[in-house]
Amino acid sequence: MDDLWLGAPPAQATFVFLLPNTPKLPSDANKAYLEVPNVAELVALNGNHWRKIFTIMAKLTAEDAAKWRYHRDNSLFNNIAITFSVDQLVDYKGGLFIVGKTFEDRLPVNGEPVYGGGAQLAHVSLPRVWCPYLDYRQFPNSLIEALRAYILE
Repeated sequence: MDDLWLGAPPAQATFVFLLPNTPKLPSDANKAYLEVPNVAELVALNGNHWRKIFTIMAKLTAEDAAKWRYHRDNSLFNNIAITFSVDQLVDYKGGLFIVGKTFEDRLPVNGEPVYGGGAQLAHVSLPRVWCPYLDYRQFPNSLIEALRAYILE
């Protein structure tokens, strides 16, 4: 599954999230499904943990911060992608969220620290963002708001 790419193709993706763990996919998932995954179905297959991941992605990337729920449920994968391998990023030039510490050996952290209150922080050197795992304990709303100022403003 290292070559798994979910969501917008590299040429269309505004942001890619490089994640350390893959979700379960429907048994009948085909190329069309992988390009436009069904968020509700993935949450049903993988549980609340993946709902939180998609929610944080939506809060970070929604054009209108107040409409993140709609974005998560209806348009997240129109211009967002998820991959699970650095090797998948060879030709990708857009915004990249490097999630967690798994990929630090291949993509060392650099950039300006962005604090979200408390100990939570990310590092930004656009187009790359090194950030905590997409979980509310590690990635609170205050960090989401701080990062939005860097990536969307």
